[in-house]
Amino acid sequence: MSCKRDRSKLEEDEPVFLSKDEIERYSPSRKDGIDALRETHLRYSYCAFLQNLGLRLELPQTTIGTAMVLCHRFFVRRSHACHDRFLIAVAALFLAAKSEETPCPLNNVVRASCEIFHKQDITFLSYLLPFDWFEQYRERVIEAEQMILTTLNFELNVQHPYGPLTSVLNKLGLSQTVLVNLALNLVSEG
Repeated sequence: MSCKRDRSKLEEDEPVFLSKDEIERYSPSRKDGIDALRETHLRYSYCAFLQNLGLRLELPQTTIGTAMVLCHRFFVRRSHACHDRFLIAVAALFLAAKSEETPCPLNNVVRASCEIFHKQDITFLSYLLPFDWFEQYRERVIEAEQMILTTLNFELNVQHPYGPLTSVLNKLGLSQTVLVNLALNLVSEG
């Protein structure tokens, strides 16, 4: 499949921050025939996958959130039509775990992602798939990680709202209330 609008770098005259309308209008996926509603569904699906994967790996919410942001940034520059969103998500989580200093071994990330994606235990999958499938998938994740890094120009810094939100709630004397969990959950879900 030919991708009409992949771009690894934003052009010089393009703003670093895009509005929702600009993201929808200039999305590389739009040039490949994916409408805004379908792209929203694709983004939601990889975010839900990342949330499940991160929880299974017992990673902090900041790491999971960073992986989601990295995926969003990647797909602002690359088309969903040309890239496996789940492969990119797995690589983004592996990368986010390193950048947030909560490293998780690649084999654990790959194993957990396969179990979630295929809804099967890894030992059962080993009987269904070719003998070297795990190594092949592991290599694809490493290649996807490199593609994310180059596409994002190695910019992995993500500012999360969790710290400032918790600080404000503490100042208001609400640090031990149900409101804190509600606020953090709302922030996590966007």
